[in-house]
Formats: sequence, structure tokens, C-alpha cells
Amino acid sequence: MRRELRYSGGGERGTASVVLPLLLWLASLVAIVTIDVGAYLIAAARAQALADAAALAAVSADAPQVRGVTPVAEARRVVAAGDGVLESCDCRQATERATVEVSLPVPGLVIPTLGASRVVAEASAVLAPPEDLPPGPTRDRARWPVPLDP
Repeated sequence: MRRELRYSGGGERGTASVVLPLLLWLASLVAIVTIDVGAYLIAAARAQALADAAALAAVSADAPQVRGVTPVAEARRVVAAGDGVLESCDCRQATERATVEVSLPVPGLVIPTLGASRVVAEASAVLAPPEDLPPGPTRDRARWPVPLDP
């Protein structure tokens, strides 16, 4: 008596031809969204760094020793060098304060389509006058960080 054992597969022949493309499509979608979210976060970090730099440049241009450049022009120059757009600049001369708002485009496929095509960051800076420095040799050079006297 001879028996043959055969595996019939339960009648699920061809299931891989439907499931595999579906899994590949889902994996591609997850990869695209992950890359877009990463690009958005990088653009947000770049925008914040650019806003910080623009605020510092604007307040530095407002220092009493600096002549011939306005805080707004200096903020615009820094933002243009970083491929951004200066949305607003509260950088009045002789106030030694600057608040800027900068925007950058967001690269990607999904996030810009959903309406987040630009990311905006804001930064402020204040020029610390030399009178705020403690007495000593550091006051003459106005360097930071200021060493604390024991």
C-alpha cells in the first residue's frame, strides 16, 4: 500500500501576486511620508537658524560703532544669503533691539501638497550695552562669556 501526500495549498494560489504589490505600495508611501517629514523638520531648523542669524546681524548693525548700514538692510542681506525670505523685521535704528520673521520653502511631495509649502521662524535679539558688563579687563574688550570674579 502506497500513499502519496500532496500539499494543495488551501486554494490560495496566486495570493502573493496581489499581496506583494500592495505591500510594496504601502512601503513606498511610508518612505515618502517619512522623507517629507524629515525635510520639513530640516527646513524648520534651517529657518530658525536663519532667523537667529538675521536678528543678530540686525542688532549688530545697530551698535553705536557701526556706521553706514541699517539693521533692516543687514537682516535682508543675511536672509538672502540663506535663500530665505524676510517676512517682517521690527528693527528700528537706535533701539538696539531686533525681532525678525523668516520663511523658507519646504521641499517634498506630500507635505507641500497638504498646504505647508513654507515654514516660518521668529527670533529676537537685544544688544547688551558695555555698561552691563562687570568691571575688570573684560569690560574693555566686551567679550562673552564674562568670567565671574570669585
